[in-house]
Amino acid sequence: MQTHPSPPPSSARSRFLRAFLSLIAALGLVAGASALPASAATPSTYIGLGDSIAAGTGGTDYIDQTCLRTLQAYPTQLGGTNAACFGATATGTDNSVVSQSANLNASTTRVTITVGANDIGAGQVANICMGTDTTACQTAIAGATAALKDLPTGLTTAIRAVRTKAPRALITLTGYPLLFTVQGLPLAQQPVAAQINGATALLNSTIATTALRNGTLYADVSWRFLGHGIGSSDPWIHAPGDSSYAFEAFHPNSKGYTYGYVPAVRPFVG
Repeated sequence: MQTHPSPPPSSARSRFLRAFLSLIAALGLVAGASALPASAATPSTYIGLGDSIAAGTGGTDYIDQTCLRTLQAYPTQLGGTNAACFGATATGTDNSVVSQSANLNASTTRVTITVGANDIGAGQVANICMGTDTTACQTAIAGATAALKDLPTGLTTAIRAVRTKAPRALITLTGYPLLFTVQGLPLAQQPVAAQINGATALLNSTIATTALRNGTLYADVSWRFLGHGIGSSDPWIHAPGDSSYAFEAFHPNSKGYTYGYVPAVRPFVG
């Protein structure tokens, strides 16, 4: 996974990523709008799978100390059953979407999946890059970016596991928010923050294209968080040290789940 560090994305590349992600998100939203009936989801028909973001880690009211689920988790707020868990990856026998699919059955009609960040070590990248070792930061970013090539295989395996357990379910993969509002950060932190945002955009585009190739939907959340990243005057994401729990760093806070994820995902499960 070790590669030579990549230079910061150019403004042209950043514009391309934003345009591409917007197009993919628009396609997913159109597909979702045409496929969803008007009836509301219930806990017996909608189940949320995935990592700490789906679990609601960083919210206010913890209800599970193993998987760090909260009442603010978007599956819970949207009336579903939350089977997600902190640290989950796409595949594997322990703490993965494949193992979480055991919670599904033939009556499940809606499934959302938020996964992929742990598969490429995104959390470690953010923590390393908040330090002072710029070489380690660049190496971590390059390694995570290189790991993206294997993510579609893992996501496809997870989707197939869900379909095996819930063949009638409409499946939606979600993306991740960009962590930083770059212009609100100290000048010295802006270049690396922009790089991390660019890497997150690449992660989102990988998830989105994999979703479409597998006949599933994609819910973009990045636009909901614009102006509310770390560095903004009203952040919806925990910065390191702003809470009593170190594990909450770089996760949405209660506002992020309620005003970011919930409205972005609602059209796909309502």
